[in-house]
Amino acid sequence: MAVLVTLSIVWAHLTAAEPVSPLDPADPGTAELARMEDAFARDGGDVVLARRLAETYLELGRPGLAIATLRAGEPGILEHPVVAHRLAQAYEASGRVLDARATAELALMRCARSLGTGDAPSGTPIPRFACDPHQHAVLSMHRDALEHMVEWGVAVPASDARAQRAYDLAMRRVRIAARR
Repeated sequence: MAVLVTLSIVWAHLTAAEPVSPLDPADPGTAELARMEDAFARDGGDVVLARRLAETYLELGRPGLAIATLRAGEPGILEHPVVAHRLAQAYEASGRVLDARATAELALMRCARSLGTGDAPSGTPIPRFACDPHQHAVLSMHRDALEHMVEWGVAVPASDARAQRAYDLAMRRVRIAARR
């Protein structure tokens, strides 16, 4: 009988789980998130809403939801460099560094093509969405940091000190370029 009681206590502790979402239903932020989710479900092509929703999920530490949201929207939203950047950030936060790097590279190339910079691919059509020089610098820094992470074999950026070092190096490059 004691073995049975012990097993049932162990089973109860193993099956007890934290709530799926730490969101408080009474919090106004939760209601706003629900409104954004409903609006995006109705209009999966809204670029501004897609970006805001992904940013909210990233702030909540839920990169998987950001990925799912952006992938579930209309494919055209990922043509926007900043939305693609948010997807790259979500991939990075979820430990998918190779996917993050590829997506960051795509976002940077779309932004570069929009601006007509020297690093722009010439064989692609001009994107539907505009990009400004500040966004280009941010996208370039993110891509460079991810390049370092891939080169150094960083698998889980959130728990690897080399990820911060990669960002430090990428930021240094941006500061040097800004001084020119």
